[in-house]
Amino acid sequence: MKNFAKYLSILFAAVIILSGCSSNNTADSKKLSSDEKMALSYVTDFYNASTADKEKFVEENVHPEVQALFRIGAKGEATEDNKLKDPKVAESVPYDEEDGKGSVVLIQAADDKEMIVLIIDGKVAFGYAASDNPESQEMFEQMRSQFKTAK
Repeated sequence: MKNFAKYLSILFAAVIILSGCSSNNTADSKKLSSDEKMALSYVTDFYNASTADKEKFVEENVHPEVQALFRIGAKGEATEDNKLKDPKVAESVPYDEEDGKGSVVLIQAADDKEMIVLIIDGKVAFGYAASDNPESQEMFEQMRSQFKTAK
């Protein structure tokens, strides 16, 4: 849990710091960066996937420092209502902190749902979606506001 809190605070700080950086809007481009492909894979192969697929994804694609947390999350499956349907990369911003380099990627789905995914050194470090919890939702909205892509 200590590492989870660390990455959450790092993600939040990074998004605020990076708000002044230029974005990479992939809506107009079909070529995705490796970090953007990994963020999409997180949504399709972990978040929207069955339990068996999730465990494989964690082993191969999740940053080693947070694998234990993702293994816990891999034990459940998202309901059909919670899955992101037809996810696309809307925007990404670079991430460059002492713990590694990568991207913070905004994923938008056809059902108007969104997720923000942190990729560090080519591995998923964090995925954050809107929440019914007011505090979590406020944090999501603060992170979301750093992207230039309109909702």
